[in-house]
Amino acid sequence: MELPAGVNRRYASLAGFLLLAIWCWVAFDRPYTFPSHVPWNIYSGTPQARPALDVFDYPPLDSSAMKRVCSRTQWNQSVTFICDDSSGGVAEVRNSILNCVRYTIAAGGSLVVPRITVGEAYEEYFGSNTTELDYMFETDHFINSLMASCPQMRIYKAASTIANRQYAYGPITLVPESLTKQLTKTSFQQAGQWSALFYNWLLQYVALDNQGPIIVRLGRSYLEYPIYGDDDNFVLHFGKILKVRRDIRILATTALRTLSYFYNLPLRLSKPILKKAFLGVYLSTDEEGLQKADQKNARYQVQSQHYLNQALSANLSLIYAASEVGHDILEFIKDGSLQNITVTTKLDLLKGQDREHLLDTFTPDQQAIVDFLVFSKASEFAGVGHSGMAWNLALARHFYTAQKNDELDGPQMFGDALSRIYGARGGHPEFPTSMWP
Repeated sequence: MELPAGVNRRYASLAGFLLLAIWCWVAFDRPYTFPSHVPWNIYSGTPQARPALDVFDYPPLDSSAMKRVCSRTQWNQSVTFICDDSSGGVAEVRNSILNCVRYTIAAGGSLVVPRITVGEAYEEYFGSNTTELDYMFETDHFINSLMASCPQMRIYKAASTIANRQYAYGPITLVPESLTKQLTKTSFQQAGQWSALFYNWLLQYVALDNQGPIIVRLGRSYLEYPIYGDDDNFVLHFGKILKVRRDIRILATTALRTLSYFYNLPLRLSKPILKKAFLGVYLSTDEEGLQKADQKNARYQVQSQHYLNQALSANLSLIYAASEVGHDILEFIKDGSLQNITVTTKLDLLKGQDREHLLDTFTPDQQAIVDFLVFSKASEFAGVGHSGMAWNLALARHFYTAQKNDELDGPQMFGDALSRIYGARGGHPEFPTSMWP
């Protein structure tokens, strides 16, 4: 080979030999002696950070407050409760199941793992109008949390596994709040009151010395149980017996990771609240069945202006939005752009197989849980007073604020440093008094 003028053949050969030696060294004996702090050192002995796949995971609840309540309860394992009438979106189903568990603890009964009622459109797919708890929540987490926090409670995975089922009386159907209909919420404050009323009611069906198990099917209970009859520690942690199913948690994490990357936001996604990142907005514009006081705030024009003004005042130029009505999102994206505010959604952030998995595998109620999780970490959140999802999020997020006692004092229906619920002050008192955060 003809070398360029001025290049000594001996030095060229030596250079070639050195390059070959270095290649062999890297290939067969990786140079781990490079400084570990050098960012390009892929052979650093320091573990390489991997993006978290699931930032919404947490261990089974082990609650001292629940243990105290359960230790004071008089238990009667012959009474078993079935709760299979929880329906609606994630906030409605969640609160209904939690009420069911709380009534079971109050009565000292056993519990069959709750089931969830699905809409008529999905009855053929599920083979029934009810389906397993893991339609929305992890069954094992639920069972393990109750075993740790209320070990006295007997739990059955299915009604067919109830001990001595062949000798059972029932099921007897009971709407739990029907026992307290003569009491106001201010007078019905103690679970013990409901327990006494329950056993008096039960006597009309079976004698106290009945030998077989007694099965009671509790009807749907949504915004009726006065949660602050329990102490604050119980109230704040009780909801953690429920944890969203893993595949939906991973999709929500993926949406947040994409948001962080695409909008160049250096976020620590494991934090409960992502500061200075985005405003979460839940549009609730379906006016059907609303009280007159809610109809004004149900209008898209009113809601959207509230939310865009909040984004501007918070200096947040990015909104993550979801809606009960699909066409609202397109309108909101356009309105946001006129004020230099970017609006994004889960369908923008989930790409390829993730988006296909979301749309092909899950019902609309399940898909909305992705929004529910993403909203939980928003820098600020906004909704309206007739929305159960908005209230559930605001009440849960309130735990992370320094404000503790003035969130209902106006000018909005609910307001703290992290969340606003728009509507008249004092409206919908059933949410702060009866929705588990």
